[in-house]
Amino acid sequence: MLVGLPGGGLNILTTWFGAFVPRLVKSKYSRTCTALFLCCIPLLGAILLATLPASKSWGIVVSTWMANAVTCLLSSCSALMASNVKGNTKKSSTTTMFFVAYCVGCIISPQAWTEDDAPRYLKGCILSIASLVYLMITLVVYAFLLDKENKLRDRKAAEGHVDYMVESQGRAEGIQSGVAIDSDLTDRQDKAFRYIL
Repeated sequence: MLVGLPGGGLNILTTWFGAFVPRLVKSKYSRTCTALFLCCIPLLGAILLATLPASKSWGIVVSTWMANAVTCLLSSCSALMASNVKGNTKKSSTTTMFFVAYCVGCIISPQAWTEDDAPRYLKGCILSIASLVYLMITLVVYAFLLDKENKLRDRKAAEGHVDYMVESQGRAEGIQSGVAIDSDLTDRQDKAFRYIL
């Protein structure tokens, strides 16, 4: 039990890292790049866990700590989702689907770590590697598509389309009690909305 203790510490450190770096680094892709960097830690751990020889006992222990540092990915992906989904119904539905997918993953994933594969648990390591690579590809595609949409909206705003102008939000539609009348627009409907990458 004491041997696993630093793994929890690493989870805490990476979660704080994932929370603070995007706030401190004000670049276009700070959230996506932080999430991609955080994917590399458990990915490296899973690769080492699958490939290190049994004689490297402390290497296997450290790779286990690294492979389990996935809490930060959940919070980073949740933050991206919360920032880029707009509209009460859409946000509730998206959050629910995200949570259900997470729960299904938590149910299915342990099935790959069976006693038959002990002590290397190669199937589980391969599943972890494949999942993390898939997550990294998804993050890159997600950032690319949202950046493309932001550029389109910026171009439309520069052409003079009032709906796309960030400054006009609320003025074009009118304001009632300090809140835009149609403040429940989704991110697709609200053309003045810009995605955070």
